[in-house]
Amino acid sequence: MRSMAIIPIRPIMNKFNFQFFLPYFLCIALFYALTIVYFQPEIFEGKSLAQSDILQYQGGAQETLEYNRTHDEPTLWTSSMFGGMPVYLLQASYPDGPIALIDRVFKGLFFAGKSAHLPFLTMLCSFVALLCFGVRPYVAAIGSAAFALGTYNLILIEVGHLTKAWALAYAPLVLAGMHLAFRGRILGGFALTALAMALELRANHLQITFYLAIICLFFGLSELVFALKEQRLPAFAKAAGVLLLAVVLGVGVNAGRLMVAQEYSQYTQRGRAELSPLPGQESATASEGLTKEYAYNWSEGIGESFTLLLPNFYGGSNNEKISEKSALYGMLGQEQVQFMYWGDQPSTAGPLYAGAVVCFLFVLGLLTAAPQQRWWLVAGAVTMLMLAWGKNFAAFNYFLFDYLPAFNKFRAVSMAMSLTVLLMVLGGTMALDKLIDAKLDQALLRKLLIAFGATGGLCLVLWLFAGMFSFNAGANDLDIQQYFVQQMQQQRVGQEQASQQSQAIMEAIRLERKAMFRSDALRSFALIAVVLAALYFYLQRKISALIAIGLVGAVTVLDVWGVGKRYLNADSFRENVREANFTASPTDTFILQDPDPSYRVLNLTTSSFQDAATSYFHKSIGGYFSAKVRRYQDLIDRKFQNEIGAIITPLQKGGPPNFAQTPVLNMFNTRYFILDPNGGERGALKNPNALGNAWFVAGLKTVNSADEEMAALGTFRPDSLAVVDISKFKVGTVQFAREGSAIKLTAYSPNKLVYEATAAATGFVVFSEVYYADGWKATIDGQPAPYLRVNYALRGMEVPKGKHTIEFVFDPDSYRTGSLITQISAYLVTLAVVGALAMLFVRLGKERQG
Repeated sequence: MRSMAIIPIRPIMNKFNFQFFLPYFLCIALFYALTIVYFQPEIFEGKSLAQSDILQYQGGAQETLEYNRTHDEPTLWTSSMFGGMPVYLLQASYPDGPIALIDRVFKGLFFAGKSAHLPFLTMLCSFVALLCFGVRPYVAAIGSAAFALGTYNLILIEVGHLTKAWALAYAPLVLAGMHLAFRGRILGGFALTALAMALELRANHLQITFYLAIICLFFGLSELVFALKEQRLPAFAKAAGVLLLAVVLGVGVNAGRLMVAQEYSQYTQRGRAELSPLPGQESATASEGLTKEYAYNWSEGIGESFTLLLPNFYGGSNNEKISEKSALYGMLGQEQVQFMYWGDQPSTAGPLYAGAVVCFLFVLGLLTAAPQQRWWLVAGAVTMLMLAWGKNFAAFNYFLFDYLPAFNKFRAVSMAMSLTVLLMVLGGTMALDKLIDAKLDQALLRKLLIAFGATGGLCLVLWLFAGMFSFNAGANDLDIQQYFVQQMQQQRVGQEQASQQSQAIMEAIRLERKAMFRSDALRSFALIAVVLAALYFYLQRKISALIAIGLVGAVTVLDVWGVGKRYLNADSFRENVREANFTASPTDTFILQDPDPSYRVLNLTTSSFQDAATSYFHKSIGGYFSAKVRRYQDLIDRKFQNEIGAIITPLQKGGPPNFAQTPVLNMFNTRYFILDPNGGERGALKNPNALGNAWFVAGLKTVNSADEEMAALGTFRPDSLAVVDISKFKVGTVQFAREGSAIKLTAYSPNKLVYEATAAATGFVVFSEVYYADGWKATIDGQPAPYLRVNYALRGMEVPKGKHTIEFVFDPDSYRTGSLITQISAYLVTLAVVGALAMLFVRLGKERQG
């Protein structure tokens, strides 16, 4: 059996052996080459991807980034989105210096700041992991490229889901560290697992990490079972203990992130719901977490699992390119069609395609692998598939949702299938490597043919019997047909003729789906057949191993490369993307002339609560973020939407809005509404009822529950009254004198607000700032002062008579404590890696001398 070490040390101890290192250098050079060729518009032409999520991030994080560039102490709060929120999950820095440096090395150094770093990162991490599993360098390079260039990874890059892509990229290293430890390489396993966990959690996509933990559990259980069978329980316990310590260190490196994320989650949509559900909304079945409807909205259809083998099994994506020769193109006159996908998800940017060759090799791997490798790979791959099915396998997934801790915090479960792809690549690559040492006999030939029949044979059957499928998306197709009817009626086509033409278009859509299906089925069959032939001739010793590996590698990479190019290609790159999205409009420029240090803006020309572009320039009422503060989301659902309607309706009728009908927007100091970005002063509607940054009120209205508090917001005047839930906050006086009292914001920064207040008598002030229980510390004249939540989501404070300076500073203890643990752990992990390598060199040096 070959050594499981990544690189044997003896050649290093004797002298530098360039020939030995050459395969490793060439593989890494190949990764650079593949990345440069695929991303050459970005690298050589200065273009970039219009990544929707990255653009949203840049809009939402601009205030934070701008502040941090000019201040030593970073801000952890921003007022640029949703009236104000922590930036823990958006843009926060932690003192993990050496780990950050290693992270940059893995991302290719030269690709820093470019999307190109992602495929390189995935290839390099997968390569190191496969070497740890004992795979030859050139074979490991094939598997690494196949995983990195799979459609899901490329689509993540295109839309800008960077944290998810990073977490997927580092996942193989975690499995590799476990493998080394369980194979007796304790030092290497400990060091790699600690580093891998630190990097995996640093990626900051806890859902992928949660799914990876499930796979690791299967891996560990498999090792335990075989340790019991083979009577080597002490060795297993030693490895498991070391791995547990490594995980603790990796978690410690990310203590800052995890502590603030845990604190923040209880206040978000993933935390406890306090309001009774609206009519038609799903009732909460658990004390906290997402609703099942929301969590499982993006669930893979069970049949969609076949896209792993055949990318167009369900029509590809919601924006699929069609042939100019097709009947559908003749009817619509366009290449990009939004109606080809006919799966169960609301929409998709592309199929989750593992690669036809990867599927073949994975099945072969299941037939040829040792049981100790086989069972955890199968258990992990199948479980990830079942998780991805979501509501389409409700008996399994709803049980986990209700009873598995933290499971109800996650959404868009279809992403679990990406880890199925990882395990398929791992198993398939190890199978290919094993074949190089194999001899062809009847047993191996039978396994090759079974694997071919299960994959290539299935593709051939699907090609032959494609007519058995309906290619009908059911209710979605009815909606599409109705859309075409409406389009034709707008062109003054009669009802009957419009119906006939729309039916003809729908039939053409189904025929195009069928043609795409059959084309990909034949394509996958041909690719698998070529690989089977190459392996067969190699095993017959008709061709050399180098030719066989080269041919299999070329087919494997070209397979995923070709499908990936359907979704991420040269046309995806644009010039001046940032400038096009973040250039101040005439209306932005006009609003920015307002000298007030803080006020809010609502853009009525966009989907206000799903768009962060406005946040780039203004403190926005809206924004884009998946983990909003729950109470703010409640206001969006129950107040803001209605009040926005009260503004838009009069405007559409040519009259001015009545801002007395927008009390919640007023109390959030919504001073400007953007009606036309290019209108300048005329494009901005100023709200005369905006209440400013803070104001004295005459009294408090007490309520006893969140439902009563929300209801009261529709019946009060926020300029004179504040609503307090006395089941949560205790108050004494409820009537206050405010004549002769005044308060003004004198200094603003995201994490510090300074007010000058003059109170003619003891008064009560409402601050137009989002209440957040952990982190904001208030003082009056430098002395700590209590404050409470009012008006469901704002801050309120009793102010004594006299002239005072009031300060609010966002300085969460969880961040400071977590950052200290992060800093210590980062250096411990670095020392562990360096120490493990040093001890390994010393031990091997002694062996050489002996």
